[in-house]
Amino acid sequence: MSVNKANGELTRTITVGDPGVAQAVFGPLHRHVAHIQEAFRDPNAPRGAPAYRLTLDAQGDRLIARARAGGDADLDRVQRIVEALADLARRKGRVREGEVLAAISFSEGGDQKGPMQLPQLGGLTLRTPRQVHYVEALRDENVDLIFGVGPAGTGKTFLAVAAAVEALKSERVDRIIVTRPAVEAGEKLGYLPGDLAEKVDPYLQPIWDAFRSQMNENDLKTRRERRQIEVAPLAFMRGRTLSNAVVIVDEAQNATILQMKMVLTRLGEGSRMVVTGDPSQIDLVRADQSGLAHAISILENIPGVDVIRFAAQDVVRHRLVAKIVEAYHRDESANG
Repeated sequence: MSVNKANGELTRTITVGDPGVAQAVFGPLHRHVAHIQEAFRDPNAPRGAPAYRLTLDAQGDRLIARARAGGDADLDRVQRIVEALADLARRKGRVREGEVLAAISFSEGGDQKGPMQLPQLGGLTLRTPRQVHYVEALRDENVDLIFGVGPAGTGKTFLAVAAAVEALKSERVDRIIVTRPAVEAGEKLGYLPGDLAEKVDPYLQPIWDAFRSQMNENDLKTRRERRQIEVAPLAFMRGRTLSNAVVIVDEAQNATILQMKMVLTRLGEGSRMVVTGDPSQIDLVRADQSGLAHAISILENIPGVDVIRFAAQDVVRHRLVAKIVEAYHRDESANG
């Protein structure tokens, strides 16, 4: 690291080494570098002063970081981000925008020492601390009931499926059961063509997409035929005892209080249950009949139950989605 004696500016050159890895880390047209620099925007900068606490300049396989006097911690943080992304690029051969945002998120805090490892689940890079907390709960053998609640796009269902597949493949459970209420957002199942399975299947497609991200089509087909993986409407759970399984109750905001009680009491020996939902997207005729908030209110303090509440900051879809979620939240708050 060098110091410009005229203004005390600090300069650090971070060398990636491999040009291909550097290209993946810096991104097309250095887009990833721009994301990293944006994390160092100074909201308190006076008008006319530099908007960023540091500047970044990618040259070949090197990233030159220039920080203000006293900006050693910022330079350390940039180095942790670049090194973590370089490690990811060497292992995967690429770096996605979301992984850059994850590295930025996990690099916060100036007291970190040593290399930074980005947390993973089933080949997915976790993006926020709440996602890490969620996955830790999903893997914790002492937690038998997990509630994951919050806005769309926070990974609630996707991560639950990934953790369930991990448990199935490692033979910690015998099967995965995913269920969700067949409540339509302004549409009626009865008017759709086909038998019941064909009517319901479109509502379960996001679940199958999550499974396909974790296993190939042949493996998924085989496990479905062996009934190691089952996806069905909530009504099909009545009267069953679900043992030695990971049970995922998806879109739980559309389950009534009685339906929620019914499915929660299906839990059998050796099983764990994950309940996911977004309280802001209730499609029931009467929103006050939703069983999700009710269940959390009476079960949250019971040992073996964990509740993870996601926020707009945890949205991992297009960056605009987080802003859309926040805008709707402001509008709902303003209108009671």
